[in-house]
Amino acid sequence: MKFRNLVDWNVYWLLFMLAEFSLLAALPYSITISGDALYDLGISLPNLLAAQFAQATVLFLISIFTGLYLGKKIGFGTPVLDFLIANKKLPSSFIPTMKLAVIIGVLTGFVVFILEMFVFSMYTEPLIRFFVTPPLWERLLYSFYVGIVEELVLRFFLVTLLVWISWKIKRTSGGKPTKTGVWMAIIMVSFIYGLGYLLSSDGGSADQLNVLRVILLNGITGIMFGWLYWKKGLEASIVANLAASVMILVVLGSFV
Repeated sequence: MKFRNLVDWNVYWLLFMLAEFSLLAALPYSITISGDALYDLGISLPNLLAAQFAQATVLFLISIFTGLYLGKKIGFGTPVLDFLIANKKLPSSFIPTMKLAVIIGVLTGFVVFILEMFVFSMYTEPLIRFFVTPPLWERLLYSFYVGIVEELVLRFFLVTLLVWISWKIKRTSGGKPTKTGVWMAIIMVSFIYGLGYLLSSDGGSADQLNVLRVILLNGITGIMFGWLYWKKGLEASIVANLAASVMILVVLGSFV
């Protein structure tokens, strides 16, 4: 197979530009919430941003290629972008799918917010209180970063990769991934992301409560967005994640 036929490069570069835009959108929020910690690193802000952009860009290049290349082998992908790139009329299921994604995203964001602010906050300081301190416009832009980057890396890259591995091991009689393989991939990615958060949290005590909080909250979001990616495509999971992020950081977060 020729290199130019490995993936749909139009979709590839469109997703890449979307990911790079999300990085720029996240800058004001990230600088505000980091505060004086940026100066304690001993690195100039331009150099730090350049290094982070370079790392993120490499990750995006790998994630998007993996999602497109392996996704077409196991039936996962970007159905909306495929229609648009091919100049085809969107299917009748497009509007219902996007409505479902928004509803799931809003409900997921609401549940996560309630659990964090009114259950876990009884025993420990809620993280959301720190996340919503920047101005409203910064939180709104950051929501796009969360919705796009998390889905490209967690679902489009990691879930696709793990499902493909399970598919190579065992597949259905129709040549598709097994439901068990898909669910295992979705749950494993949620756990990996939660573990990474625990390990990278600055001074965060990895006590039983924090572990439970991270596992539960990441489990909720990972399962909902993972199911959407599996059944409806990447665009639906991005819309749902974006809706959840706006719900948490902008709508409900404005009342904290």
